[in-house]
Amino acid sequence: NNPCPNGYRLPTMQEWHDERYTWSSQDENGAFSSILKLPTAGLRGFYNGKLFDAGSAGYYWSSKVSLEDSGLLCFDRSGTTSFSRYRSRAYSVRCIKD
Repeated sequence: NNPCPNGYRLPTMQEWHDERYTWSSQDENGAFSSILKLPTAGLRGFYNGKLFDAGSAGYYWSSKVSLEDSGLLCFDRSGTTSFSRYRSRAYSVRCIKD
């Protein structure tokens, strides 16, 4: 279930953790000022497709899969965290080269 093109993949949770510790701050500003320029793209509601949290939070999938859940990185103005959610949710991806 890799959504990335050939030769690319989703980062592991460890790679996301390593990346976030290079940020100048552990929040949305640090994410956007990082070399990856991660925007606060929000998410799409899985039941209606509506856009939520655009401009205030970023949610990025990792390659971690456990049953029906996958791991993700989340950041907003209050900080950065990681957790797992149902894979049916529409979060952003950032593909990295193998």
